[in-house]
Amino acid sequence: MVMGEVRHPNHGIGEPTEVKVRYVVLDIDGVDSAVQNFTMNLFFRAEWKDPREAHNEDGSITKSLSEIWHPNIQITNRQKIFKTLDPRAVISQDGTVNVTQRVWGNFSQIFDLKDFPFDSQKFEVTLVSVGHSPEEVKFVLDKAKDKKSGISPKFSLPDWEILGHEAWGFSESIFDGMQPASMFRISLEAKRYNEYYLLKVILPLFLIVAMSWIVFWIDPEQAGTQIGVATTSMLTLIAYRFSIDSLVPAVPYLTRMDAFILSSTLLVFATLGEAVLTSVLTKHGRPELAVRMDRWCRVIVPIGFLTLAVQVFLGQ
Repeated sequence: MVMGEVRHPNHGIGEPTEVKVRYVVLDIDGVDSAVQNFTMNLFFRAEWKDPREAHNEDGSITKSLSEIWHPNIQITNRQKIFKTLDPRAVISQDGTVNVTQRVWGNFSQIFDLKDFPFDSQKFEVTLVSVGHSPEEVKFVLDKAKDKKSGISPKFSLPDWEILGHEAWGFSESIFDGMQPASMFRISLEAKRYNEYYLLKVILPLFLIVAMSWIVFWIDPEQAGTQIGVATTSMLTLIAYRFSIDSLVPAVPYLTRMDAFILSSTLLVFATLGEAVLTSVLTKHGRPELAVRMDRWCRVIVPIGFLTLAVQVFLGQ
């Protein structure tokens, strides 16, 4: 083939050149919900037929991509990746071209974290044929029995379970106003393990909130003790909130975890307010009303908190 050839192989018959893609996801090293990206180790191979590259050499030959027509595959959501294989094409005698690449690095991904930490997400890598329209290039998943795509049986992710994977070709505009481009998307569905958050975040938070309820069993005449316990609970909760900031994603909306922490903070603050109110009532000669308020709060506040927790974590 002559250097500088730019037309795709099927140009003369008015059909797009079919580019078959197969892939193997070797590993996912990490997921950063706050930064909205993940780290993946991915192997993929693109194959197409170009009769102009047919040859009579024994076996396959190798050429640089700059010497032949190729679909110019790029990754749209790449951030910082490393390629481990040279960009070379292996060409069979009949003109079948194979290009293999292995990439490792960070890929951007918009996560919907409203259900955090009980959320499921998709980790996606999107390939695009740059400079070629869908009329010129068409991506398809290679479904040959001896060329099946797949994922590693185990990943380096301690807090995610990979449920499955799929891939498909499609055409779409990368940005509004741009011409559609031929694309291929690899998508892995994952579910976050929430046991860590239940045991190390939510359970201690329950205990901190429950600690503030002690004021309801303290005699209102001991106002200093009541207010001291409520204040200690409030300060403990604030300190705890700062300590788990790195675990809660910094998104501009409330996740389930945010809603629970905020509600717990307001409830502990309300307990502090109740302790102050009962001490004032006792000081002004109404200890019976203060005791009655404490008795009602012993039942109402825990039930209200448990109802809130169920609504936050089990509500849809």
